[in-house]
Amino acid sequence: MPPEKSYTLNAVPMGNSNAYLITAGASAVLVDAGCGGKIKNLEAALEQKNLKFPDINLIILTHTHYDHVGCLAEIRDRSGAKVLVHEAEAGNLERGYTPFPKGTMWFSKIISGLASSLLSSKAKYPPVKADIVVKGEYDLKKYLPGVKAKVIPTPGHTKGSISVILQNEDAVVGDTLFNVMPWTVFPPFANNEKQLFRSWEKLAETSCATFYPGHGKEFPIEKLVDNYRKLSSRV
Repeated sequence: MPPEKSYTLNAVPMGNSNAYLITAGASAVLVDAGCGGKIKNLEAALEQKNLKFPDINLIILTHTHYDHVGCLAEIRDRSGAKVLVHEAEAGNLERGYTPFPKGTMWFSKIISGLASSLLSSKAKYPPVKADIVVKGEYDLKKYLPGVKAKVIPTPGHTKGSISVILQNEDAVVGDTLFNVMPWTVFPPFANNEKQLFRSWEKLAETSCATFYPGHGKEFPIEKLVDNYRKLSSRV
């Protein structure tokens, strides 16, 4: 039998995206903050673990699109948690606006074009000033004691996309990987596909067995490797 993990990792549906609650003892870290108006979903997830908002000591943003930061300001106010973001998106977060990314498929290119011209107000969210702004890797031992955990840059979907690596076993990857369509984990939106595939390589090199995306269910490394083999030649 594999050894028992020193942490728990639970998906929290927050509208059309997932947040993830990581707990280690009495410490809790939240990855992403979902769509606006969905804070009750997180409240229910905390209650299931006999936790309250002040038990969250850090909120990590995989990137700053509206569907990943919609409840951030309210969660930060109720928890007092520090907010971590990549330096490339700290300004967006402080302004409360992140532009829609480019489409990578015919249908998402249409959506991206329409969103940029007609739905730009949807990309807005309550602004927040980050407490921790990272550029490279960032060790999480202060916030998840007893767990070998870190943040790594995984750009491509956005310039400031990051992922959370837990014990080289689990990876919380935001929108660097999607698992909505059964045949692919390629995101329908990405600003830089070449960077994206380099990030896939970096994630595969961690030897994590399971990947937890911002959209869809977790999936095994074999699906990532298979998709990389089939798709990386497109750039």
